[in-house]
Amino acid sequence: MSPERIAGSPDQPAIHLPALERWPNYPTALAIGVTLGLNSIALAITWSHWSLTTLALSAGLIILIILGDRFAVHEPEGWRLTPTPAALVAGAMMTAWSPALIAALTGSFLATPRPWRRTVRVIAVRSAVVSSSILTVSVVQTPPFILSLIMAALIIAGYVLEALCETYDDKRRWSISWPVSTGALRWYVPVMALHGALVGAFWPAAPTALPFALGLLGCVQFLARSQTQQRHINAELTDLRAQLSLRTERLEHLQALATAMLSTLDDRRQFHLLCERLAALLGAEAGWVALYEHDTLHVMAVHSLTLHQPGSPLVEQARYNEIIQRGQIVLIADERIQHLAPAIDSDDPIRWSTLLVLPMKTDHRAVGAICLAFDHVRGLNSDDQRILTSFTRQAAVAIENTRLFTELRQKQAELIQSSKLAAVGTFAAGIGHEFNNLLGGMLGYAELGRSTDDRDEKDHALDVIRQACQRGRVITRGLLTFARRSEHRREVHHLADIIAETLTLVEVDLRKLNITLVRNIEPTPAILCDGGQIAQVLLNLITNARDAIGQNGGTITVSLRQCDAFIELSVRDTGAGIPEHVRDRIFEPFVTTKGALGASSVPGTGLGLSVSYGIIKDHGGDIRFETETGIGTRMIVHLPIQLPSLQ
Repeated sequence: MSPERIAGSPDQPAIHLPALERWPNYPTALAIGVTLGLNSIALAITWSHWSLTTLALSAGLIILIILGDRFAVHEPEGWRLTPTPAALVAGAMMTAWSPALIAALTGSFLATPRPWRRTVRVIAVRSAVVSSSILTVSVVQTPPFILSLIMAALIIAGYVLEALCETYDDKRRWSISWPVSTGALRWYVPVMALHGALVGAFWPAAPTALPFALGLLGCVQFLARSQTQQRHINAELTDLRAQLSLRTERLEHLQALATAMLSTLDDRRQFHLLCERLAALLGAEAGWVALYEHDTLHVMAVHSLTLHQPGSPLVEQARYNEIIQRGQIVLIADERIQHLAPAIDSDDPIRWSTLLVLPMKTDHRAVGAICLAFDHVRGLNSDDQRILTSFTRQAAVAIENTRLFTELRQKQAELIQSSKLAAVGTFAAGIGHEFNNLLGGMLGYAELGRSTDDRDEKDHALDVIRQACQRGRVITRGLLTFARRSEHRREVHHLADIIAETLTLVEVDLRKLNITLVRNIEPTPAILCDGGQIAQVLLNLITNARDAIGQNGGTITVSLRQCDAFIELSVRDTGAGIPEHVRDRIFEPFVTTKGALGASSVPGTGLGLSVSYGIIKDHGGDIRFETETGIGTRMIVHLPIQLPSLQ
């Protein structure tokens, strides 16, 4: 094995040899001198030992060195597993000194893919090991077993010396960097040392065993390669698991962010969630969310920035439009960052290194872009781009849904307001007639009080005028309850008061139609509700009851009572009942038996019960009906009792 470091690692322990630092400053020149000197001495001493056999053995040794170095196994720690040192020591026992040195020189030079200075040092080490092996055997006469141990020690020494040469750096300092994990090194070096020593020691006694020895050498090398490949695979799997864990964690954060965006219908909170959490997830120094409003990009939310004018449009509209319409994530790392940044309230220059622009598009239109600024240069691999592209599409859909919901709520509010005004409009004639009667009575009693000198008559006239004013105030309060356009606010109300105000608006019109209004009002606790909306529901139900009775007269009964944890409000009429074909759809919009939609001359839009159903459901209640053809209909509303907590 040749212990080379393919890539140094800063966490590997290094053994410094201060004594060697005092060696000559030019180890390459020393290595050249050692190689030339040993080869010259060997040629002078063993020139007469050259023969065809030694030449064949030398050629075979050269081929073995080339193959060993070319097919060396590279460990993940950086070492190179090659049988060359063991082959050199064993080969030195099979041939003469000079042929072995020539083989080491030629094979190492042709096979070693190193810089030439390092190659020269490795050749010098190998030449020294070969020479030491031959000289030791020539001088010391020992049994084969002892000789094998000596040769094994020389092979290990060769590994150490090669490591010493390989770790010499350009600063002329000697150090040996050992890997934290030795891997196959634990068994490969002892096996190769023992194998080379046994082959060299027992070569004279059994030369025919050389093919088997070479086969065993190949098997050991194949085993080392297989183990190293397995370790490479394990390392790659470990990296893949780490990447998968990182991506899984990132996906979980993105999914949590998408869930948080979908769980809120507040667009401003949604924008800030998107900007802040995505910037924190990707480690951005700053960020902003730009969305289209009337075909112009406006900054809706920022992270770690203070805008000069919040909500202002971006300057580079054309550049942003180009990026968004392309629909691909863009990384910008040049002077364009300065132009794409929003106008911030700071005198410090922008020092961002990278700007990441994430377009947001749905299948129908472009929504805007998320921009993240980084103070360092960064990139995105293809997997991260796919994940972020998928997330931005989800974010665009969530933002678009929130906008549609906001628009829907605005339309619903307008619809409710129109329905309220329409409901009041159906009783406008009766209300006007009532005010006319009140004003006429007030005028008559005012003239009576003015013309008489009797104090009692004056007081009576004033009492009648005061009662007329109170009656007018009740009617006006009921009208204002319906007509005002304001934010819905729930307060504690007694439903009996709401019923009284609402019935004041309709009783005059009902009397004109010969409809008797019956009140069955029982004492009930106060509940938390929107008084205007509940009054609108009651007015819609009374309007439907009036239209169901028609011109022939009848009875409308308004009842109020407590049923366990609910307040029950019901409106019963003696009309014709609800037709069979619309009963299952009576609470759907535009389902009606009146107006053009219901083939009737009685005006109606089919929105009253639909709006009432939405109001009651929004209050946590329920609305249902009981009807019988030819007998009448009873609309029943249940509202939960929600007493405010005492402070």
